[in-house]
Amino acid sequence: MDDIAESGSPQGVLAKASIPEVEVHDIAQQPRVVVVDSVQDPGNIGAIVRTAAAAQFDAVVATKGSADLWSPRAIRASAGTIFALDVLGNAEMSSVLDLLLNNGHTIVAAGGDGPSELKQLRNTERMTLVVGSEAHGLAAVASQTASSYVRIPMGPNVESLNVAVAAGLIMYQMQDNSVGQ
Repeated sequence: MDDIAESGSPQGVLAKASIPEVEVHDIAQQPRVVVVDSVQDPGNIGAIVRTAAAAQFDAVVATKGSADLWSPRAIRASAGTIFALDVLGNAEMSSVLDLLLNNGHTIVAAGGDGPSELKQLRNTERMTLVVGSEAHGLAAVASQTASSYVRIPMGPNVESLNVAVAAGLIMYQMQDNSVGQ
């Protein structure tokens, strides 16, 4: 087990699983989606997936340039919740956002320079959160397509949050204000 495990202290359990095939059209039908743009750390990707499952989101899409959703480290960071959501990797950002918009999604972009504070966010029935990498932020197409562009207020000595932490805060805000709750 030590020879094949990628972690320092394997648990002694081995499983074989198939990667579910999910189409972007299926994801567009879901009410709550997270799009992860160019996040390269598989630990952050896995943490976002895990938090999405906890916040009762339905799907996670990772764009081209993001870490592999199915890497051992991402799966481990997701604590297995990657199998509970629709997930799609290596997606083309503008195509995904166009399809989500055409299926009634409100696109919420998150960034430190967003003009609206998170508490001002008003939720709709179908919503997509788009988060970018800490190093490069959001792709221009995401901020241009977004219906809302929000920022998380922070203290004076803090420049930014880890992308998984920021995504989690926003997902729970989107959950708290969900239509019909």
